[in-house]
Amino acid sequence: MRLHDCLKLVRAEGIDPAYFPKIKDEWQRFLAGEKVNKQMVPSEVIESWERSRSYGIDPYGTDPHPVNLSGKEYKNLQEILNRYGFFFERIVELVEQDDLTLYLNTADGLNYHLFRSGGMSGHASLGHCNEKTVGTTASCLAKLYNQPILLVHPYRYSQNYTQNHGVSAPIHNEKNEVIGALGLGFEDPRFCIQAYSMISFIAQAFDSLYLPLTNGYEKHIQKIIDCMPHGVAFVDERDTVQLYNNKILELLKIRRKNNIESELNKHLARLGVGAGFKDKQEAAVTCAEIQVDNEKPYKLILLKDRLEGRKPGISPSPEGEGKGLFTFDQIIGESTLLKEAKKVAANVARTSVPVMIHGESGTGKEMFAQAMHCASPRRNGPFVAINCGALPGELVESELFGYEEGSFTGALKGGRIGKVEAASGGTLFLDEIESMPLKDQIKLLRVLSTGKVQKIGSTKEIQVDVRIVAATKIDLLKHADDGLFREDLFYRISTFIIELPALRQRKEDIGALAEYFIKKLASKYDRGKIKMDPVFVDALQRYYWRGNVRELEHAMERAIIMLEDGETLMLEHLSPGIQQAYRKRTVEKLVAETVQTTSHRQGLLELAERRVIEYVLELVDGNQSLAAQQLGINRRTLYTKLNGKSNSGREVLDA
Repeated sequence: MRLHDCLKLVRAEGIDPAYFPKIKDEWQRFLAGEKVNKQMVPSEVIESWERSRSYGIDPYGTDPHPVNLSGKEYKNLQEILNRYGFFFERIVELVEQDDLTLYLNTADGLNYHLFRSGGMSGHASLGHCNEKTVGTTASCLAKLYNQPILLVHPYRYSQNYTQNHGVSAPIHNEKNEVIGALGLGFEDPRFCIQAYSMISFIAQAFDSLYLPLTNGYEKHIQKIIDCMPHGVAFVDERDTVQLYNNKILELLKIRRKNNIESELNKHLARLGVGAGFKDKQEAAVTCAEIQVDNEKPYKLILLKDRLEGRKPGISPSPEGEGKGLFTFDQIIGESTLLKEAKKVAANVARTSVPVMIHGESGTGKEMFAQAMHCASPRRNGPFVAINCGALPGELVESELFGYEEGSFTGALKGGRIGKVEAASGGTLFLDEIESMPLKDQIKLLRVLSTGKVQKIGSTKEIQVDVRIVAATKIDLLKHADDGLFREDLFYRISTFIIELPALRQRKEDIGALAEYFIKKLASKYDRGKIKMDPVFVDALQRYYWRGNVRELEHAMERAIIMLEDGETLMLEHLSPGIQQAYRKRTVEKLVAETVQTTSHRQGLLELAERRVIEYVLELVDGNQSLAAQQLGINRRTLYTKLNGKSNSGREVLDA
C-alpha cells in the first residue's frame, strides 16, 4: 500500500469508523516490534515510523519542541511571513471555518499556525515540528516526497500530539527547491478530499508567487489574483491601476474595451473618496497599503461580492441564468447527501478554481456544472459543454483547441475556434474527461498552466480566461495509475471534488422527483392531473436505479404513456423489470418477516410458502390461473397448497 492509496480509499468509500482502530492496532504492533500489515499501512508511513523510533521519539508525547526566537531558523520563518504575509491573509479568508487549522511548516521544521479556529495561532503556537521532534506528520512527508500528502490521524507516530487529520503540500522557491510546506489540520474525516484539493491549490498559488517582489513581479502576482474569488486591483503611489482581475471589472460593470484602465481608475477614485454607485453589483470594499522592503508603497483594493445580498432592483444579466441553464434551486431533493453536495458546490461556485464532479451516469453532473456557472462571478459569460466520450479521439483536439484554415484535410475555410476559446470569460464543462486522449491532456494542462491556447496549425497563442469544471463516473486516480490519465492533470482539475450521490443513496428524494416528472410529462402528453398509487411509489423507492435520475425519468414517461385514460399510476404501468424486482423484494421481505416472527420451526416452510401465494393472489385479484402462472406451477398444485393437502409430485414453488 502506498500513501496515494489512502486518497482512493477516502474518495471511494468515505472513512469507515472501524478503519481507524485497525490502523491503531498496526501502530501498536509496530511499537511492540511485531510485523505490520502493509495492506493497512502505506510503506512511506512504515519507513517514517522506523525513522521516528530511531530518533527516540516518544510515541505518546504531546508537545512540539520550543523555538529559539533569536536563532537563524526563526529569522528564516520571519522573512517568509514578512514578505508573503499579505498572501497568507488572503488565503485565511478562503479557509476560515470551524475546526480547521492552517499552518506553515518551514524547511527547518518550524511550525507556525496562520489560522486556528477557537484556539491559539501565530507565535503562541510556534514550535519545532519535524520527524526528529514529533515523528510522522503530513508536513514531514510532504517535504520529504515533494508532493501533497493526506495523513489520517492513526498514521501519526506520536498519536497524542494532535487528534487532527492532516493534509500538507510542499512549497518551493524560484529554484524549485522545497522551502517548507503548507498544511491543514481538521477533525472531520469527511473533509479529507476537500482539504487535500484545497491545500494543493494553495501551494500551487504560493509557488507562482515566490519570486522577489521587485522587477518583473507583475506576471506572477497576476496569476494569483486571477485565482481569487474577489475583485482585486493594485494601485501605485500615483493612484494609477497597475494590476487587476476580471472579477473587479464584473463588479464595477466595466466592459472589455481599449480604455479599461482609464475606466477602472475613475471608478476606484470614486470609491476612494467614499462614494458609491447605484447601478453596480453590491460589494464590500477593503483597501490596504502594502510596502515591501524599501520599495514604493502601493494599495491593494479588494471588492467582495455579496451574492446573497443584492440590492433591490439589481439583478444579474440575463445571459447567465436566462440562457436556460439549471440553478441550484432547480436541483430537486432534500436528502442529506444531496444537500451537502449542493452546499459544497455553491461555496466553490463563488471562486474560479477548477472543480471535478464525480458521480454515476444520470446523477446530474452537467446540471451541477450549470448551477455552479449560474452562481459564479462568470454567470454573465458563456457556458460551453463538451462530452469527451462522445467524440472520436482524433476530433477531440480540434473541438477543444480549434484550428486554422488549411491545417488538415477537411478543415473549414477560415478555420474554427475551439471550445476553450469559446468559453473564455465563462465556464468550460468537460464531461467524461477520462475519455480525453493523452496527447490532448498535455495540451489542456498547458492551457491551465499558462492561460493560453494554441490552435492546430497556428504558431500564435491566444490568451483565455476560463474556469474548468470536469466530470467523471470512474475513479480517475486509478485511471492515472493505469497510465490512462495524466496524474498532474488530475491534480490541476481537482482543486475541489464534488461527490454526487446515486439515486439509491437518496431514496427519500424519489417521490419529489417523480412528482416533478409527472408535471413535466403531463404537459408534454396533454394530460390532466395524475396521481400515484402508494404501491407504485413503493416500487420506485425499492428499485436499484442503475441509471439514476435519468432512468427514473424514462420510467415515469413509460408509465404515463401506459396509463392511457386513467388518472392513477399503478404498479402495472411500470416496466416488467421494475415490477419483477419489486415483487422479488416484497417476497423476500415476506419470507424474512415469517422467519423472524415464527417461534416454531415446524411448518415454517409451508407458512412462508402460503404467505407468498396469498401475496401473489392479491396482486392478480384472486385469479388462481394467473397466480399459478406467476408462481410457475399448475392450478392443481396451487389448489393443493391453498388447502394444505400433500402433493405427491412435490413441485417446487418458484417465487
